[in-house]
Amino acid sequence: MKVGIRTKLVVLLVVVALLPLLAALLTIVIGGRHLRAKTFGQNILAVTKSEAYVMQTGLIQDIGLLKITLLEPTVFAKLEESNRKLPAPELATIDASWATTPENTGLLYDVINNPIADILKRIVRRDNAISELIITDRFGQLIAASNRTTDYYQGDEEWWVKAYNGGQGKIYIPSIEYDKSTKIWAASLCIPIIDNNGKFLGVAKGVLDIHKWLPEAERKISGGRGSIVILGEGGYLLHYQDLLDKEPDSKKIRAKDWEIFTSVGPQGAWRETSDGTVEAYTVVELPEDIGDLEIEMSKWTLLMTMKETQAHKSLATRLNIMVMLIGLFSISVLFMIGVLLIDRSLINRIRRISQSARRVAEGDLRHRADGSWRGTRIFGTDEITELARDFNNMVRRLQRSHTELTEANQLKENFIRIAGHELRTPVSYIVGMSTLMKSSRDPERLAKAIDTMGFKARRLDEIIQAMFKLIPEQALSEGLKYRPVSLSTLLEKIYIDCKPWIERRNQTLIIEPGEQDTIIHADEAKLRDIIENLVMNAIKFTPNEGLIKIVLQRQLGGYVAIEVIDQGPGIPESERPHVFEPFYSGEDILKHSTGKSGFGKRGMGLGLAIVKHFVDQHGGMIDFLTTPTGTTFVVQLPIEPSNIQHRPTGPA
Repeated sequence: MKVGIRTKLVVLLVVVALLPLLAALLTIVIGGRHLRAKTFGQNILAVTKSEAYVMQTGLIQDIGLLKITLLEPTVFAKLEESNRKLPAPELATIDASWATTPENTGLLYDVINNPIADILKRIVRRDNAISELIITDRFGQLIAASNRTTDYYQGDEEWWVKAYNGGQGKIYIPSIEYDKSTKIWAASLCIPIIDNNGKFLGVAKGVLDIHKWLPEAERKISGGRGSIVILGEGGYLLHYQDLLDKEPDSKKIRAKDWEIFTSVGPQGAWRETSDGTVEAYTVVELPEDIGDLEIEMSKWTLLMTMKETQAHKSLATRLNIMVMLIGLFSISVLFMIGVLLIDRSLINRIRRISQSARRVAEGDLRHRADGSWRGTRIFGTDEITELARDFNNMVRRLQRSHTELTEANQLKENFIRIAGHELRTPVSYIVGMSTLMKSSRDPERLAKAIDTMGFKARRLDEIIQAMFKLIPEQALSEGLKYRPVSLSTLLEKIYIDCKPWIERRNQTLIIEPGEQDTIIHADEAKLRDIIENLVMNAIKFTPNEGLIKIVLQRQLGGYVAIEVIDQGPGIPESERPHVFEPFYSGEDILKHSTGKSGFGKRGMGLGLAIVKHFVDQHGGMIDFLTTPTGTTFVVQLPIEPSNIQHRPTGPA
């Protein structure tokens, strides 16, 4: 039974993608309750931490405000004047009558009506969260206050002792307590006053109204209402709605599970109770110091509680259904997209390569496979693209091999036909003449026959030598024999060799060797064959009494250009691609002539093939320019063998 790739891939997609997606959807829906509870808890925790941060920031700002106020020269001057502590009996007397003393008389009047007290009053009016501000000297005696206090001497109070810190000074923030002076639940900021020389001068205390300074005891969150509670040392409730409404003599209350709440760090935590209440809690703390002053703060833990509302649960149910529907729809769409993507990106491309293979098998070697698709630019290439590329490379090599075999077969046929025509004639003549010579006794006739046989034998040798020159040197275990060659001397030898043919045609051969002799490292014999073959071709195709020129030019990059210029009829455009092919003579190969220098005589088509072969071996280049009034062959050769790797790009 045949099962297609598409079917296999769809089944695989169902197994590895669709089923896991459905399982994941069920997991999301089933586990949604826990996830929502976690999200709900994290949301409340984030609000709790935000409230704690607001409280921390508010404390730091208020401390900074008081510190700036204490930098007033008036404050420093007043505190410097207070250099004596009143006797204990006198302090006791003042404190005993302090609550009943009229505000417009005596020491109380001096405390609440002086320049420093005026500064404190302005701060209280400007910030309604600050209910009271007082300043004591370094002995704990009141110097200035924004309003009447419960007593005059503060040195026996815990907050003052903490702020005094043995004369070193320390910022101290006690627990939230009921302040009898202002008759409110308050948080106090106790800040030491130290001059520029580090001398302890006194203590300033700011009383913050919890009603105004701390966040509301209830807060709207996610459609419900959350309650805010502040716990102090030992888990006692410092701030909650009922406490704010109770009398100041109420007993302190500890929160349930207070150990869990008070052990939390700045990162905070949250939990869900059995009755569906979510509790988030975090610590409110300040840095270890502000400026040069150490900070001691009683531990405050901010606790926020909230129950999941029925509306929230109903919304969760609807959300479950919505998630299920959206999930099923999304999975269906993704599955269809996946199937379509597989079909477009895999199946169709493999099918196109298969069709290309069939076309190539039928003989269409010019056809190429296309393994690309629209996603190639985005996703890049893949194995199918590489398969198509390798397939096309294989077809190119197959096409190249087929072309080379076709050309080789054509070359073989041409060689056989030429051999049958060119080699058989001299061989038959030699055989026939040798038979006649056996029966002849005429010396003159024998000498003439021997001379003719010698000519035919030399012609046969020339053909064989020309064909051997086309065989690669590696096949003959013979390489180029480099030696310094003087081009001027070489051209003189060529001129002497070609002179009989030039004189026979009444032609003129001009050699322009340049201003100075050029020495080139080359194989002299092959270089001679290159130039001599070009000159003999020029002699053949230049009319009688015509002009032939050889021009030498040195080129940049260590090359020399050899130009052979004739006055022939030019090379037809149809013959240009085949000029350097072996056995190509521009017409029917059986209609060529074997003349050495006769006008327009065409040989076997080996001369230019040999020239091209030897030029390539030297790492040079050959090209030609042709017009109806003449042809110029240009050979460019490296002067030194090391320049073979840097071939010229075109004729001079």
